[in-house]
Amino acid sequence: MPPRISRLPVGLAVISKSSSVPRCHQICAFCSASPTQIRRRYRRPRLPSSPASYQSRYTSDIANGALESQTHSSSPEEARIELRNALLDVQKHAGSYVNISRLQLALRGLEQPMGEETIRVAILAIPDGGKSLRKAKELLRLVAADPLNGEEEWERTLVDEGEDGRPVLLKIGPDGTDEQGSRLVQQLNIKSPMLNGHRLELLVLEMDPPSISSGATEADLKDAVLVPTMEIPTSSTGRYTPVTTPVHKALIVGDGILGASRILSLPVIMDASDPDITWATMDLEVKSQDASSSLPFKSIDISLGNAALNLFRQSVGNALKYEQDWFSSRMPEIIEWIKLGSAPVDGATKDSLRRLITSLLDNTLLQIENEKSQRLSTVLAEKITSDDLNALKAALASWAERAHTELRDELDIAFAGRRWRKLGWWKLFWRVDDVSMIASDILGRRFLTDAEKEVIFVSGRLFESGIQDKSLGQAGDPNWAFKHEAKKFEEKLGVAAPDAQLKNILDRPEDTAVIAISPRPWPLQIPIARSFLLAETVPALQALAQKLVLQTLSTSALASAFSGLIYVSTLSTSLYEAGAVAAFGIVWSLRRMQTKWEAARKFWEGEVREEGRKAVRSSESELGLILKPTNRPIEGAAELEKAVDVVYKAQTAFQSSK
Repeated sequence: MPPRISRLPVGLAVISKSSSVPRCHQICAFCSASPTQIRRRYRRPRLPSSPASYQSRYTSDIANGALESQTHSSSPEEARIELRNALLDVQKHAGSYVNISRLQLALRGLEQPMGEETIRVAILAIPDGGKSLRKAKELLRLVAADPLNGEEEWERTLVDEGEDGRPVLLKIGPDGTDEQGSRLVQQLNIKSPMLNGHRLELLVLEMDPPSISSGATEADLKDAVLVPTMEIPTSSTGRYTPVTTPVHKALIVGDGILGASRILSLPVIMDASDPDITWATMDLEVKSQDASSSLPFKSIDISLGNAALNLFRQSVGNALKYEQDWFSSRMPEIIEWIKLGSAPVDGATKDSLRRLITSLLDNTLLQIENEKSQRLSTVLAEKITSDDLNALKAALASWAERAHTELRDELDIAFAGRRWRKLGWWKLFWRVDDVSMIASDILGRRFLTDAEKEVIFVSGRLFESGIQDKSLGQAGDPNWAFKHEAKKFEEKLGVAAPDAQLKNILDRPEDTAVIAISPRPWPLQIPIARSFLLAETVPALQALAQKLVLQTLSTSALASAFSGLIYVSTLSTSLYEAGAVAAFGIVWSLRRMQTKWEAARKFWEGEVREEGRKAVRSSESELGLILKPTNRPIEGAAELEKAVDVVYKAQTAFQSSK
C-alpha cells in the first residue's frame, strides 16, 4: 500500500490557487485608483425586494466587510464632486472677486482622475533682451534631460538660437516622443526618466511683472506670476493678443547681477508666504554655501550643469565628476522643487492642486473682505460727527424760530399798513381793480422772503457736511424735500387745463392752474406756498370784491328805483316814506358788502398766516428728517454676504474632501 499523501500541501495549493489573480487581470497602481476600476471592483449590490431578505443580506455584508469597503470607495468621489459644484457656485456668485483663470485650472484638475492630475509649472524669464529666456530654456533642458541617452532632438529644438522666442510648453509623459509645434505655442512632448510619472507641463515664457511704482498691489504681482500672460501674434501686421495661462507653481529665472536686482524688487518673492508655490532662481555663481543660503533666491550655475551633463554623456566613467559638478550646480534642488506636490498619489488629490484651491479660496475671501471694508469706509465717510450734527440741528432750529418771527412781524406790518387799508370796504368802489395788485405785492414783499434765502444757506451747510442724499434735488424729482405738500397743492390747483370741448364748455369746468417751479437742491415749500396763494386765493379775493361791488350797486339802484316807483304810483306816499325805502335798501346792501368783505379780508389774512406757518413747519420737519441719524446699509451687502457664504461652503467641501 502506497504511503498516504499529506492533505496539507493540497490545501495550501487550493488556497493559493483561489487567492491568486491571473496576470491578464492584474491592474497597475495608477489604474487601480481610477474611478472606473473602483466602480468595477466595488459594484453596489442590488437590494432584494423583501425586508427579510434585505436584513439578511445587510447582516452578511457587515460580516464580510463589503459595506465598509463600498463606503470608503465612494465617499472621496462624492466629496470631489461636491467640491467641484462648490467652486462653480463661487464662480457664479463671487465671480468679481475670484481669479477666473486659476479657478478654471482648479476645475480642470478636479475633472481628472484623483491622484493623476496634471500639474503645470511656469518657468518665467525676466525681460532683459533674451538672456534670461535662454537661461530658462537651458534650465528646462537640464531638468528634463536623460543623462543616460545622447542629446535628443527636442533638446536641440529647445535651445535653438533661431527660434522666434515663442513660449515653449513641455509635456512630460511616458508617451511623449514627437514634437507638436504651432504658430502660437511651441509644444514638445518628451519622456523623462525622473518626471514621467508626475504628469507635468513645464511652460517657459518671458514675463514682465508690474511694479509697485505703477500702482500695482502685492495681490496683483502674485496674480501676474501665477497667471502669466503670453503675447500671441494675431496677424502679419505685428499685433499681439494677450492670453492668460494659469499655473500651479511659478519659478522666476534671472541672469547675473542685473536679473538679481530685478528679482529683489518684487515683494511677491521677498515676502512669499508659500515658497512651494512661487520661487526665484538666479544664474549666479556663488562659491560659498553660506552666502548662497542667505540670499532670498536660489543661486544656480547653469553652465556647470551643462558641463556635467555633457561630461557624463561622453563617458560613464565620468560619473563621479558628473555627480560632483551636478550637485555643485544646485540643479537637484530645482528638480526637487518642481517635483514637490506633483508626485502620483493613490486615491488622494495632489498637493499642488490642494495648494491652488486653498490659495484661490483664501484670496477670494480676502478680496471680498477688502471690498466690504471699502464700502463700509464709504458709508462711514458720509456720516458726520455728533458735534457737527448738533451744530446743524441748532442752525435749523434757529432758522425756524426766525422764520416764524418774520412771518408774524412782517404780516402784521403788511396788514396794518397803508396799502392794505386802501382796500377798506367803503373804498372798493374806486379801488376794486387794485385788490389783486395789492395782495400780490404783500405776498411778494412780506411773505417769508428772508426765510426763503436763509433756508438755502442751511441746505448749503448740509451739502457741505455731506449728510444729504446725492439723489436729492436731481432733475426729474421736483420739490424733493416736500413731496407730500407739493402733491396736496397740485390736487388743489390741478395739473393741466382741460381740452376745449363742447361738453367742457357746457359743464363749466372749474378753473385750474399749474405751479411751475424748477427743481432746486433746497426746500421749495415757501415758494410753492406763495405760488399757491397767488394762483388760488388772490384771484378769488379779486372776484369777490368785484362781485360785492356789483351786488351793492345793483341792490342800491333797485332800492332807489323801487322807492321812486312807489312815490310816483301812489298819491298817499310821501317823499319821506319813499326815501326811507331807498335808504333802507342802500344801507342793507352796504352792510352786507361790509360784512362779507371784512370777513373775506380776515379769512385771507388767516389763510396767508396759516400757509406760511405750514411752509415753515414742513421745511423744518423735512430737514429734520435729513439730519436724523440713520444707519445706512452697505450697498450690495446681500451680494457680498452671498459671495462669502459660497466661499465658506467651498472651504467646507474642500476640508471634507481631504
